[in-house]
Amino acid sequence: MARLIWFRNDLRLRDNPAVASALAANKANDEPLYGLFLYSEQQWQRHNWAPIKVDLLLRHLRTLQQEAAEWGIALHIKGVRDWHTVPRVVRDFCAQFDITDVTYNNEYPLDEQKRDRGTRSWLAEQGIGVQSFHGMVLVPPVLRTQSGEYYKKFTPYFRSWLEHLRVSGLPQPYGKPDGKAVACPDFPEGINYPQSDSSDWVVGEKECYGQLTSFIETCVADYDDDRNLPAVAGTSKLSPYWELGVLAPQTAARLLQQAAPEFPDGLTEGAKTWLSELAWREFYQHLMDAVPRLSYGKAFQPHTEAFPWRNSEQDFNAWCEGRTGYPIVDAGMRQLQAEGWMHNRVRMIVANFLVKDLHLDWRKGEQFFMQNLIDGSFPANNGGWQWSASTGTDAVPYFRVFNPTSQSKKIDPDGSYIRKYVEELADCPTSQIHAPSAWVKDQDVDYPQPIVDHKQAREVFLRKFKAL
Repeated sequence: MARLIWFRNDLRLRDNPAVASALAANKANDEPLYGLFLYSEQQWQRHNWAPIKVDLLLRHLRTLQQEAAEWGIALHIKGVRDWHTVPRVVRDFCAQFDITDVTYNNEYPLDEQKRDRGTRSWLAEQGIGVQSFHGMVLVPPVLRTQSGEYYKKFTPYFRSWLEHLRVSGLPQPYGKPDGKAVACPDFPEGINYPQSDSSDWVVGEKECYGQLTSFIETCVADYDDDRNLPAVAGTSKLSPYWELGVLAPQTAARLLQQAAPEFPDGLTEGAKTWLSELAWREFYQHLMDAVPRLSYGKAFQPHTEAFPWRNSEQDFNAWCEGRTGYPIVDAGMRQLQAEGWMHNRVRMIVANFLVKDLHLDWRKGEQFFMQNLIDGSFPANNGGWQWSASTGTDAVPYFRVFNPTSQSKKIDPDGSYIRKYVEELADCPTSQIHAPSAWVKDQDVDYPQPIVDHKQAREVFLRKFKAL
């Protein structure tokens, strides 16, 4: 008799309900504990996983596998062809190790829900008990309006989300069990998916927890002011670890509660704003659970599917390469290519530019982000792009078209961020850094002129969108 913890994007031992349940059921330490993580290179390809994200995942899995063995959990890591084969693989694993009970945390995109339904059905036929939890979110996607519908707007969702926290409270932490360590299974070889170096990012629960505590202790109070300034280290840069589940939102909430015992009330403005960012992440998962068409690449607002998007590979490539002639856009895209990450405020600007200045389909940008971001999250990336494109729920109004030049002056007033990533403009004076066309011509600098006239592009977009 043995128990199995089926890991997915919840790659941690602490603040993990699936792990906690298995440990609690095995208090006497008289049953073997196994872990299982299944990966599919085909699924990575299908969902456009970035090579740097895969590299970070594999590096972290090595540390998790070692620590799990110290906790008495033999974590096996296996490749599968695709999610359709998962039920058979899990069933065979359970038969091999005489598993009687399985625990896991729910995922909300459509493919993952189908995978889990199929697996539960196969396990039930074998008489194997299954328990699932909402361990990837602070608040499960069960919130509903008074009329019983899912929330379509963030602000009322956030109010309900906070109230749920007030009523339910936070789970109690737990530590390493006293049981005997086990041998660590072999790490899989022969993974052929492209990988790029993620060594600038730490891995392991201990290191990531250290970064989380440091941010909350030293930066979160100023988050409300600093989060929109890309040249300032004002964000946590923990997004890759939320995506892989190395950190739990419950852990973050408990740290905030230490400073504000009446949590979720009593927080500083910076901490409350940061908490709302965690809620945005869960809002997009809530939508994935409630609106299956989002998993098919469809717009949340169906009438926007009729928008006549342009098809210009030349303009799209200029955007991808950071050669649009708009410095803040180019700096963001070059940061993405160089680091696999981009400041969130800049993400909004470059997304708005692709859609509302270049009139290119938001799905092309969504895919490109996923192919390059170390923190690429299907729900959050889809939600962010649809917000920018005015096609999603709670989207920015279609008539709000970011002016990239004025946005640049606002968030990077001295041009520090631009100069870091657009080396051609390193010597450009601050007075011209946000619109450097005249300076570029005068100095004969190899930097492109703007590929589009913002004012004209804005008028065309508004006319076409209003016609919908």
